[in-house]
Amino acid sequence: MIPKSIRYLFSIPFIIIVCYSVYLLSRYNSIPEIIPIHGYGRSTGGSGSKLFLFSPIILNMIILLFIWRIIKNPGKINFTFENKDENYKKETFTVQLVLVIIAIFITVFTTLLLFSDVVYK
Repeated sequence: MIPKSIRYLFSIPFIIIVCYSVYLLSRYNSIPEIIPIHGYGRSTGGSGSKLFLFSPIILNMIILLFIWRIIKNPGKINFTFENKDENYKKETFTVQLVLVIIAIFITVFTTLLLFSDVVYK
């Protein structure tokens, strides 16, 4: 059973993603068809379609679904410490809370990275 507080906190990343998506869709027509895309390694940069702005949203949703699956089944986590029965609920809540905080951090971080000069123009 997932506590209501964990459910409410886990809705924060989805609200952030929805707000970003609405903002992106409202600005979509003003974004140029070809946008700069920065690569890794030897490729110093390039260009691509403005549809690339939606790929991090999809990736973030996949990560959030993976984290939610772990939150739903915290018993499958292999703890590095001895898990005693009297502290099981407290430890499970702590693990779920940490996972929610990680989910919020990932969403905020990727959303801030996505707001580039292309979207602001």
